[in-house]
Amino acid sequence: MAVATSPPRPTSRATPSLRGVVLALFVASGAAGLIYQVVWSRELVLVFGNTTQAVATIVTAFMAGLGFGSLVGGRLADTSARPLRLYGLVELAVAAMAGLLPLAFHGLAEVYRGVWPSLVERPGQLAGVRFALAVAAVAPATFLMGMTLPLLTRYLVRTLDEAGARLGELYAANTIGAMAGTLLAGFVLIELLGLRLTSYLAVLLNVAAGTGALLLSRRWETGPDASGTAAADRVRPPRPEVPRDFRPRRRIVLAATFVSGFVSLALEVLWTRMLAQGTGSSIYIFTTILAIFLLGIALGSFLYRRYSRPRGERLGTLGLCLAGVGILAQTTVVLGSGVVGHVPFVVRTVVALLPATVLMGYAFPLAGRLVTPSAEAAGGSIGLLYAANTAGSILGSFSAAFILAGTIGTNGSILLLGGLNLLAGAVLFAAEPVGRQARQPGDPGPGTASRGRGRVVAAGLAGLAVLGMVASSLDLPITRTFTENDLRRTGRPVTHAEDELATVDTLGGKPSGRRLLVGGVGMTTLTVDTKLMGYLSKALRPDARDFLVIAFGMGGTYRSGLELGLRTDAVELSPTVPSRMPVFFPDGERFLHHPKGRVIISDGRNYVRLSREQYDMIAVDPAPPIESAGSVVLYTREFLTEGKARLRPGGTFMLWIPYALPLDDFKDHVRTFASVFGHVSLVLSPGRHGVLMFGSDAPLEFTEANIRQVLGAPAAIRDLNDVPDHRRTDADGWVRIIQRAQWLSDDQVRSFVGPGPEITDDRPRSEYFLWRRTFMDDQQYITQKSLLRATTR
Repeated sequence: MAVATSPPRPTSRATPSLRGVVLALFVASGAAGLIYQVVWSRELVLVFGNTTQAVATIVTAFMAGLGFGSLVGGRLADTSARPLRLYGLVELAVAAMAGLLPLAFHGLAEVYRGVWPSLVERPGQLAGVRFALAVAAVAPATFLMGMTLPLLTRYLVRTLDEAGARLGELYAANTIGAMAGTLLAGFVLIELLGLRLTSYLAVLLNVAAGTGALLLSRRWETGPDASGTAAADRVRPPRPEVPRDFRPRRRIVLAATFVSGFVSLALEVLWTRMLAQGTGSSIYIFTTILAIFLLGIALGSFLYRRYSRPRGERLGTLGLCLAGVGILAQTTVVLGSGVVGHVPFVVRTVVALLPATVLMGYAFPLAGRLVTPSAEAAGGSIGLLYAANTAGSILGSFSAAFILAGTIGTNGSILLLGGLNLLAGAVLFAAEPVGRQARQPGDPGPGTASRGRGRVVAAGLAGLAVLGMVASSLDLPITRTFTENDLRRTGRPVTHAEDELATVDTLGGKPSGRRLLVGGVGMTTLTVDTKLMGYLSKALRPDARDFLVIAFGMGGTYRSGLELGLRTDAVELSPTVPSRMPVFFPDGERFLHHPKGRVIISDGRNYVRLSREQYDMIAVDPAPPIESAGSVVLYTREFLTEGKARLRPGGTFMLWIPYALPLDDFKDHVRTFASVFGHVSLVLSPGRHGVLMFGSDAPLEFTEANIRQVLGAPAAIRDLNDVPDHRRTDADGWVRIIQRAQWLSDDQVRSFVGPGPEITDDRPRSEYFLWRRTFMDDQQYITQKSLLRATTR
């Protein structure tokens, strides 16, 4: 009969130096994880489109993998005799999957391309396909990533008293790594190496973390300290039991962590929208916001590790953290609304994000300690906590994008979310207040007097929550965006709306002052250039019947296509932007419902890739500025190739290039365009705002007869003369104007740009430009005069 013995616990000589090495490995792992998120999200956006639904699908698939991985990792950690060894194997498995994943994206795109035409009219089923493909692509790797925190927690935690401290160290280390990965990828690596090589660098970080863990495991998880026998490694510890009287407390903390995750991710979405107002939506803006967000969480975790004590590890302390986040969130709308005047971007970002995220970072390891009944149960407890936080995060990101922003607006939503966190904090504080506890014999909780004080504080927090929630639904200066408040000061007609993509503002009144702003950035004005995108394309191909416009703007190009009698489709990412057409054109409503017109709410890049429609003319007018995050996908060689495939033989493709970029960058764009189309013509816009690039597989020539036929027609004259930025003229005038505007064509274009880099999906040079422009000889933006000088030297 065998004698029952206790199985060995995983042991290690967890000296400070050893912990430091383990934490360094986790820093590398965190950096790799954020690099993957940046690169994979970009790859999947190219597959599914940049619509909010597609992005939400990607985020859900990514985070769902993390959540389920943490649950499984926690269960394995509690029953593993060698959690550090298992961690090392998991990191190597992540590296293997991540190394192979870029090869799978092309196949994923082909599968989606095959099902899209049959499901495009059934958005529910199409969303299901997107989710299934996204999960198949990234969830295996993210599932393994989610396992890592519980495994290392179990390895480092030796006693219950140190559970919170060890978790604080790990969470801080991983978050510091994530911040480093964010900054390196966003500011350095993608520009210098491209997306693909950047992802492979992240693979090397995983390999380093995994290999390092395995080497440490061989030294510290075997030998005499680990019961001295190989047989000990084969004995799996039993799954630790959670005491029955501990379970209610654990459920409260898990529920609060779910709420905290919900609020935190929703706030991240909304704070990014609020703080990026009017900045131009550069990738460096978003990278900075995310880095500061992660910095605050890392600092909070470090502070918990440094200053937490067992006496302060109470539900009330966690409640104060959540309530503090709620109060700070509500105060950020003061900066976001602009009621205190203009504050520099970095200052308002630090002031808005850092204090609240420090409390978020403090709260997570504290919650981890509160849900952990014993050292043996540390891994499983942290896995469960992380899963609850991730589930809330998924729901929060969805709610912020699809519900909150579009109903009560960005600032109002932040007030509401702050109130929700305040309520959660009030409940926790009432359950177990902070402070000296007047305990009665045998009573594990606080005494009556302490509970009374706790209820008073909780009532105060609840009152603040109600005030914020009520204010969130009112039309107040603090519930409006900075842009709306700024436009209202003009005293002219202003409309404001928010959808899942962005804020959309219009300024009405006199034609010369009408403006469309998306995300606080001016998109366009009433200009002859947008109208000429249609008329000049038609002058090149007078027999054209079908026209595709990508990027709706004010609707000028779309309207001109219909005025020309063309069947005109317009693709616009924002569902709100087309509805604003009547603000700029009195007859806009008629054109929105024109029998030959169709407005498609979709990602333009995705539509061109997936649609089977054929067109005689395509015009692309990407949202400015040219460096804004996401705009580059409409300038890459891959997009131009896909656009060319949508043209009928002899069809024309027009791409707009504004003057707001240096000469070398302008040449990169032209070089990319000329590499795709056999025939190219560059026209300097009569409105003096930029260059219209025309491409085709057939020769391009603006003949006088065609100019007179298209631009000299009475309806065209009326349309083109109805703008504030160009003098009124007749058919003869337009012949002279267009002949003067013709700049370069075919071999002249290729001679002007010469050999050099192109803009591709892997090397999005117009979006990632920091170091190139820092060392650029000529950083001045081009103008019409400078371009003419450059070709007459």
